[in-house]
Amino acid sequence: MMTMSDRYRQAAALSPDRIRTLMRNRRIDPVWTGTGDSFWYKRRGRDGEQFVLVDPEIPSRTVASSAAELGIDDTGGSSEPEILRGPDERGLIRRNNDLWLVDANGETQLTFDGEPDFSWGTIPSDNNMVVPFRRRGLKLPPMGTVHSPSGRRVITMRPDERHISIKYMTENVAPSERARPEVHSWRVQLEDEGPPPESECRIIDLDTGGWVRVDAADGLVSQLSTNGSTEVTWSSDETRLYMLHHHQGQSRASLVEVDTRTGERRDALVIENEPLYEPNQFLYNLPLVRVLPEHSEAVIFSQHDGWGHLYLYDLNTGLEKNRVSEGHLVVRDILHLDSKRREITFVAGTSEDGGNPYWRRVYRAGLDGGTQRLLTPEPADHELVAPAPQFFNLAFGHGKTSERSISPSGRFFVDHQSTVSDPPVILLRDANDGGRVVLELERTDIGPLLEAGYVVPQSFCVKADDGVTDLWGILSMPNEPLDPAHIPVIEDVYGGYQTTHSPHAFIGASMMAGRHVYLPAYNALGFAAVMLDGRGTPGRERAFRQWTFRRSHTEAGLEDHVTAIATLAAGDPRLDLDRVGIIGHSYGGYNAARMLLMFPDFYRAAVSSAGVHVAKKLPYGMWDWHIGGDTDRVSDRYTHLGNIHLVDRLSGDLLIACGEIDENATVDHSYALADALIRAGKRFDFKIWPGVGHYDRSPYASMVYWDHFVRSLLGQRPPVDYVPIGP
Repeated sequence: MMTMSDRYRQAAALSPDRIRTLMRNRRIDPVWTGTGDSFWYKRRGRDGEQFVLVDPEIPSRTVASSAAELGIDDTGGSSEPEILRGPDERGLIRRNNDLWLVDANGETQLTFDGEPDFSWGTIPSDNNMVVPFRRRGLKLPPMGTVHSPSGRRVITMRPDERHISIKYMTENVAPSERARPEVHSWRVQLEDEGPPPESECRIIDLDTGGWVRVDAADGLVSQLSTNGSTEVTWSSDETRLYMLHHHQGQSRASLVEVDTRTGERRDALVIENEPLYEPNQFLYNLPLVRVLPEHSEAVIFSQHDGWGHLYLYDLNTGLEKNRVSEGHLVVRDILHLDSKRREITFVAGTSEDGGNPYWRRVYRAGLDGGTQRLLTPEPADHELVAPAPQFFNLAFGHGKTSERSISPSGRFFVDHQSTVSDPPVILLRDANDGGRVVLELERTDIGPLLEAGYVVPQSFCVKADDGVTDLWGILSMPNEPLDPAHIPVIEDVYGGYQTTHSPHAFIGASMMAGRHVYLPAYNALGFAAVMLDGRGTPGRERAFRQWTFRRSHTEAGLEDHVTAIATLAAGDPRLDLDRVGIIGHSYGGYNAARMLLMFPDFYRAAVSSAGVHVAKKLPYGMWDWHIGGDTDRVSDRYTHLGNIHLVDRLSGDLLIACGEIDENATVDHSYALADALIRAGKRFDFKIWPGVGHYDRSPYASMVYWDHFVRSLLGQRPPVDYVPIGP
């Protein structure tokens, strides 16, 4: 019989950092050499790191113990990260709030009117990463700045933050070890302060220094600093460029054509998708837009038929020509567009074959429609890395070039094939030959993971409370429950509208299913663990996806979680519905508290980590997807987005936690909820983590969360002899 101390130690052995080391070759990141479609990658051999060079044409796979043996350069990264290099190798750099050209002749100033808080090529201050970037000493290149194909021109922007108020955070134990706390500050326009000033935009001729102004007062360039070069398409003669114009929460989108010589603009096409247009259901992925200026065509995502398809439009008439993708599917990423072959390769999900609709599959289709082919027919998830927003590479990739799984020609791609219960088989496939497997590159070794006590979860599908709609998720059961006949349940939850939460690939997949790595610890402690996605989340038909639009102030979408867990318990009576807990971080912390308050007869305990509990405390526009941009900010639809009005309903055990320097879900949200609970006379626990930001979770914090559920759901005292490793 395991003691509670044994359980804590096994939980620690299955912590997120340890899990990644307990698998060999969970994933590979191909580095394309620039010579044909050859690439190399790193792998973990039994005796250490190895390098693998792959030539798909032969095909061949050569393994060596060093990069030098293969004649490849593995240094990576840029030696001058603050310089934005163009196709002609001339660069741009920011100095004293202005842009400067860097070439063989030295440096030449391009703009002369930059000023503090109104600087050219700078990133907006409310990017949630001010402190982490400062801590890293990250040198940023000009942001929101994109070169033309020849390198002669750039489009650039500057956010106007001169009249935006400053927000402050205090780090009470300063890293400098000085007595005085360190104060962090940045500018941000909050919800109750009205819309922020719009950015200014110019197109600059680097040969002459001349420039034209582009009218961006309507938010045309609002995503330029986030998405980077993928946001702009230039014509081959560089006289025109194209950008998607869309405000979150609205039904209208347009593809804007800009004359680079005059700055004049026109709507080349307009899409109306009532009640809500989305350029991609997955908000952390790039907009699904590709423009072919020389053909006067564009491929654009739309849900106007109830699914998420790609459509071909005529830029001369603005009219739809045909649908490119086919069937009951939702396109998630565009991997490659070949304008000569008039073919597009993309990632989508479907349940037409009776499979999991969240499994990623790779397709190729002709732009003129009617020729769609499935390239990954195996019943599994097929994880590929598509180009990511530029800001994500800075925030999470430390400035590295965006990885991608498809070769430069678009012919070959690296496919990580797995399910939640089957570890990855990593394959090289030929898209020109129907997805034929060219080489098996790796099979993930999970032996050490299983030896450490990892419980392989099972995928489930249950009905929502309408009795019709499918809800998908995972359930993992403990190997050694305290009482095999009555097993308490912990649900890990998210807010969900930006991305799916429940994993559908093997543990350790893409970061957006990242919280899967916390479930093994709950199993080790004796809990069953659940993750699922209710209505209002992406990856499904439009009716499912937009179920909560303009209803997020209600229980819509959240009741699906209660229904799903109750259904699971009906099928497995070992699950104890009298002891259900819930935990989440960020939007998940918001929903963990919200669901404990909304469903007090179902959830008994909750950990709300870094929750956003007061609608007006978020940056302006952050709720527009939920309620539309035209919602009255004093209406119940708006104010009831927060959790403060629900505090009288607290009857379970609530732990509120937040890092003191979290600039994403700032600590004042947690203080506001705590204050409201105190005023209501409610008992709760409250933790502030010193020196912790949004993306950090220490072993100590994990221990505190375990303690909370062990007391509340197991009725046990946490072990006093367990000490976490790390602060």
